[in-house]
Amino acid sequence: MEKHFGYLILSLFLSMNVQAYAADKAVTSQITALQQQEKTDLQNLTQQIADLKERHQSETAPLQQQLDSFNSAFQSAMKQLHDQYDETRIHDENELAALMDRIKPGYLALYNEKKASLASAHSQEDQAIQSVRQQEDAELQSIREKYDAQLKSLRQDWAARRQAIVSQFDATVRALK
Repeated sequence: MEKHFGYLILSLFLSMNVQAYAADKAVTSQITALQQQEKTDLQNLTQQIADLKERHQSETAPLQQQLDSFNSAFQSAMKQLHDQYDETRIHDENELAALMDRIKPGYLALYNEKKASLASAHSQEDQAIQSVRQQEDAELQSIREKYDAQLKSLRQDWAARRQAIVSQFDATVRALK
């Protein structure tokens, strides 16, 4: 009877192991299937995102080109209008000066003197701006050179430190032998 009981326990144990193995295999199979499905879904999403990006770029590229073209045309038109305004203003001022000279003799000479003085002041202003820009460039160059020198010094210091650490390590290793 004990023998039958032992066989019964053994067969029950083997049956439970087989069932556990089958359940484990089923779960593993499901996990593998889910992982494969997740991988496929991720690939599909990645492809959809790539397709959407491509479509977005293909749709916006012509619009961006058109916008750039409009901006360029607008800038050109604004410059042309500004130039025309300046020309008209100068022409009108010259005509006014000529008319004022008829009313008040000597006005045109004073007006031309004013124009010459303004032109000279404008030229001096341009020269001063250019001088300041040159000074700024020189100062920036000096700062760059100072920065580069500091950077070079730091790199040399760190290289020396690294070399000292490596040398100390090598010496310690040799002492271990």
